[in-house]
Amino acid sequence: MAILSKIRERTVFLIVIIALALFAFVLTDLFRNGGFSGDKTTSVVGVIGDEEITREEFASEVESIVQQSQGRVSTLQAAKQAWDSNLRRTLLKQEFDKLGLEVGADQITDVMAQQLAGDPRFSNEAGFFDEAKLKQFIAELKLTSPEQYQQWLNFEKSMAINAKSQLYFNMIKAGVKTTLLEGKQIYHQENDNLTFEFVKIPYNEAEEVEVTKSDIQSYINDHKERFQQEAKRDLEYVSFEEEPSEEDNVLVLAEVEKMLTDESPNFKTTDDVEEFVAVNSETPFNDMYVFEYNLTGEFADEILDLDINEVYGPYFENESYKLTKLLERSQKPDSVKTSHILITYEGTRVDGSVTRTKEEAKSLADSITSVVQRNSGKFAELAAEFSSDRQSAANAGDLNWITYGALVPEFNEYVFEEARVNSYGVVETDFGFHVVYVEDRTSPKDVVKLATVTKKVEPTEKTLNELYRSASKFELAAKEGDFREEAEAVDKTVKPVSGIDKLDETIPGVGRQRSIVKWAFEGETKVGDVKSFDTGNGYIVARVTKKSKKGLKSPEEASAEVTPILRKRKQADNIISQIQGNDLASVASAFEQSVQKATSINMSNSIIPGGGNEPKIVGAAFAMEVGEVSKPLQGNTGVYLINLLEKNEAEALPSYRSVAKQETEARTRNLLNPRNSPIIEALKNSKEIEKNIHVIY
Repeated sequence: MAILSKIRERTVFLIVIIALALFAFVLTDLFRNGGFSGDKTTSVVGVIGDEEITREEFASEVESIVQQSQGRVSTLQAAKQAWDSNLRRTLLKQEFDKLGLEVGADQITDVMAQQLAGDPRFSNEAGFFDEAKLKQFIAELKLTSPEQYQQWLNFEKSMAINAKSQLYFNMIKAGVKTTLLEGKQIYHQENDNLTFEFVKIPYNEAEEVEVTKSDIQSYINDHKERFQQEAKRDLEYVSFEEEPSEEDNVLVLAEVEKMLTDESPNFKTTDDVEEFVAVNSETPFNDMYVFEYNLTGEFADEILDLDINEVYGPYFENESYKLTKLLERSQKPDSVKTSHILITYEGTRVDGSVTRTKEEAKSLADSITSVVQRNSGKFAELAAEFSSDRQSAANAGDLNWITYGALVPEFNEYVFEEARVNSYGVVETDFGFHVVYVEDRTSPKDVVKLATVTKKVEPTEKTLNELYRSASKFELAAKEGDFREEAEAVDKTVKPVSGIDKLDETIPGVGRQRSIVKWAFEGETKVGDVKSFDTGNGYIVARVTKKSKKGLKSPEEASAEVTPILRKRKQADNIISQIQGNDLASVASAFEQSVQKATSINMSNSIIPGGGNEPKIVGAAFAMEVGEVSKPLQGNTGVYLINLLEKNEAEALPSYRSVAKQETEARTRNLLNPRNSPIIEALKNSKEIEKNIHVIY
């Protein structure tokens, strides 16, 4: 009682303490998720210029893309598509607003006419777009269906954007039109040609050169636009895959062996093989014959050597233990040439326009059979008129050669077993009634009927629990020790993954693992952090090995690209320092090379025989005078010294209009490329763009 009394006395104090604890908890969570601005990250998926893309509208667009794809597109792929669509739409809208671009009602109507062409609701008797019908449709929609009218208004807005887009791109097209002077220059670049002698000293003739980190950094600083990168992550991981243990293997084998020794009817003694397989096997009983030449696999010969009702096994195949019993031997044709007329009825769901009953369909099939039995020439005509199999009906009902087992069982049994060659009959299947003509069969071949019991060897609960414990134990050890040493201790291979993007879905070697990528890019995840992930087929323990920020690449990151460039540059300087004079024969002799000759070289085809693609060398040659010898020139594959022998100018054209037109068309195609238009890329580069879809998806 004394304790309760003291608690009552300090009630206010306790309430304050509890409130402070709750407030501290909230603050901790708030700062963990990005402070007071953290909510914006989850409510806004991106910012383009000064315009925010809200999560709610964006999610609706993503869901629409997923539904339209019918499962062919993942949520993240849909998010990428939605982002690209929003980005393009927003960039263009901002550009239109900046330019003060406006379109009138007539221009919007013209775009609508293109969009709605062929729609009978908006077409006159001649089939052309009718603006009066459009206005009448809108007026009726406004009165009868407010919801659909609102959708129409959204459609009108999109048409206005389309009209502005057409105007905008037409203005750009006018600005990139090729002039006649440019046409003349292009013509001569493609048709003027040179002949010159040259000596090439390959770069491997240079002394050993060194490319330092500071060299690479200087090059990056001079070419910053080339070395911008998005944020990247490097990982390494160890896989713990779900695999059955030896104990699991022994258990399944014992279970299968027991099927041969049970006192109750076992696989050897049972009178109902089909039921036995249905009860004991993971694969269903197949009541079809198998042609001996189709029976393949490691154990095919042993199975074919069985006597009737003899069992082979247990044997291990495709991760399963199996027992196979030979039930029958026979001979059957493996192909039949046949035709049919399919008579469906209401409810078969083959042809929705058919309303006849099943009885009417059977009567019609019998009547057609009677007709073709009297006059076989009528078959094609009747197939075209009555058959619901429109594909074969277009070919006189001909199904051509059909292999055994390719058709539904009732049809298969009739054409391969029951029917005589050159006869007609009626077969009922789930599709309706078939009037069937059997034209020919192949000669009989050896077949067998088999029954197989299959039991797959899979990891048991005990094995899965042990796998989880192993992965968890390794995760803890890797967090405290060296990741690679711990992996070696448990005989696991460490697999590195470089350059992961924040919107990647897959990890090489393990497939789609979005959760690992999201973890690697979380703000709290540091280099060296280790975490375990359930893959659905085991576990992956991953470690972050490197975090690359968005922005300029470091010398280490750019080394693979920059080092060969700088090495060639230094090698060229080394070779040039050793060249004395400009006599080609002397220079060739000094470097143990030969003087070569290049003929009919032009600007549009800068391949030098024996030298490869050398646009800089060819360009320098065109700037020379005949008889002039160049200074040493750095090319792609070596240092060149050239002596210009001939410069042949192509014959002038009466007009360069056609050349200019072709170039204009090529420029326009490039500018208006829907996938990677330089216009959209230029607009992207002019805006501050923040993309956060990786946080949500």
